[in-house]
Amino acid sequence: MSNVIPRWIFQFSLASVALLISLTISGCQKSSSTTDIETDDTANPTASVDESPTTSDDSTASNSEPMTVLVRPQGDPSTSAPLLGIGDPAPPIVIDHWATGEPVAAMSDGQVYVVEFWATWCPPCRTSMPHLSKLQEEYGDKVTFIGVTREDLETVEGFLEKEQSEGKTWRDIVQYRLALDKDDVTSTTYMKAAGQNGIPSAFIVGQDGRVEWIGHPMSMDTPLASIVSGDWDRDEAIAEAKNAEALQAMSRTLGLLARSQKWDEALALIDSAEADNGKSMMLTQYRMFILSSAGRTDEIPALEAEIVEQVWDNADALNNIAWGIATESRENPNFELALKAAKRACEIQDNQNASTIDTLARVYFEQGNVKAAIEWQTKAAKLNGGEIASIDSVLKEYEAALKKDEPASKDEPATEKTEPPKDAPASEKDKPASESSE
Repeated sequence: MSNVIPRWIFQFSLASVALLISLTISGCQKSSSTTDIETDDTANPTASVDESPTTSDDSTASNSEPMTVLVRPQGDPSTSAPLLGIGDPAPPIVIDHWATGEPVAAMSDGQVYVVEFWATWCPPCRTSMPHLSKLQEEYGDKVTFIGVTREDLETVEGFLEKEQSEGKTWRDIVQYRLALDKDDVTSTTYMKAAGQNGIPSAFIVGQDGRVEWIGHPMSMDTPLASIVSGDWDRDEAIAEAKNAEALQAMSRTLGLLARSQKWDEALALIDSAEADNGKSMMLTQYRMFILSSAGRTDEIPALEAEIVEQVWDNADALNNIAWGIATESRENPNFELALKAAKRACEIQDNQNASTIDTLARVYFEQGNVKAAIEWQTKAAKLNGGEIASIDSVLKEYEAALKKDEPASKDEPATEKTEPPKDAPASEKDKPASESSE
């Protein structure tokens, strides 16, 4: 089993794949390890790299790990092959001012660093900050976390004094270093050089001063643990990154074929890729998009189940699959498959991950089993401890829905109570027919 699977392939949503392919038609690009999409300023009302977008102050997040998209002008050099990748020496950070924490003069050998790019106006960035603070407290001196922004000191200081939650400001919450980039040097040598066009984005620098991982900070727990412990396989990570780049290039070709409605040619391209490299989650998603666009939707349910088999032992992937099915607007969503994936994800994590349990609760809610949704969401809220604000607000939403429905359901049979699964392994009937031996 690979040590690293690019997070962006986990989005189990035909809409996500459609967006990726449709944007590549017009010359847009998608990062290989995050969900950001590069586009011109006519494609989407998103933020320019030189100005902050108009956003709400809502710092909640879904399980799909959203990012704020940054727009670059057409012809920008960053659209070419990345100059900074996994295994490359990490560039020095050039800081104008340290807003929190002790200054870091230079990266030291033997120390692990997380260099994360953020902005005060970016809701997904704000959502990531409590999680980063929790990781900093967990790892202590073993890992140095540095959040880098292009904003000025007055803006950052004003943000830190704002209330994050009842009785606590952002300064109370943030437990790691925040720094102001000097003349965009750090953003250029990291973000632009690596082809990263959305924030938040994090770079993990290993003990030998080389970049080990690039991606969304909410997805770095597993790779960070492996890097700190010394179990990280850099060669495998590099191979995964190259594979992701190849898939990205393939998406552009599929986009052109889809635009011309050359469905059979598109499917043949996917067949050829699977023959050369074997089946993968992303290739299966591409196939689903093409079939859906061609109106051949009868073949899609089997492919959905196939993807679950492919990632049966990967909790993050299963979680995103379940979330995608539960929240995507389409006819006849396969809630049974979503439930199967969500239960398995919770089981892998011993029912101790608030975000994954939140997904399971959402699946139950979309199925109409509000009582089960409340039961699981309550557990998620207890584990969450206020880290993700939306988990608590969603619990109130479910409780309000139950209260609203109760008068109309007095004469209906009681909903069977769904107990949280125990620590026992999944039953054979819940397990895919063909399980990977990796």
